[in-house]
Amino acid sequence: MRLPLLVTLLLSFGVRPAMAQCTEPHYRWTEKNDESLASLTAVQTTIRAMITTWALLPFTGQAIYKCADRAGRELRTYSLYGWVRRVKTAEDDGDWHIELTSRSDSPIDSCIVAEIPPTELGGNYDQARTDLANLVDWNSSNGDVAQPVRLRFIGAAFFDGEHRGGPTRRDQTDGAHGRCNSSARALWELHPVYWIRQP
Repeated sequence: MRLPLLVTLLLSFGVRPAMAQCTEPHYRWTEKNDESLASLTAVQTTIRAMITTWALLPFTGQAIYKCADRAGRELRTYSLYGWVRRVKTAEDDGDWHIELTSRSDSPIDSCIVAEIPPTELGGNYDQARTDLANLVDWNSSNGDVAQPVRLRFIGAAFFDGEHRGGPTRRDQTDGAHGRCNSSARALWELHPVYWIRQP
């Protein structure tokens, strides 16, 4: 394939080619922390819809995707109800990692992930963390929630292709995306979370 055609194809999927000198500190970091979508009207969705019907994006953990722009569903803000099952606050990138299920007794591996970026990256994030901490009690060492709590999460959709399986396992995760199921559809997240509300 000729280089100009390859570059055109990559750009059509929101991918900035490696030659653009990607300097993100983490995978798609700018997109994960983007507050510009907070002003959009949130579209109602469900956890079940996310993990059973949302189509996969082409993103993987390959270097060419490290600085990929948002695409498709990632350009929208969504609202969903979920039961908080785990909250991890010591992630390497500073995000708060929250695992949500459709019901309080759903299998743990039927979750999706919602993430709140570090507070210094946006005004909404400090309030979202404060609201979560006021509404949910979790074990600080492993993040398990003593009593699941149903809350409403509002944030931008994000496909975390960094945790997609390799070339022969593109429809699976790499196993390092929390406890959520091994289907690549479980890589759909709400990231960043802008607001957390009681039902």
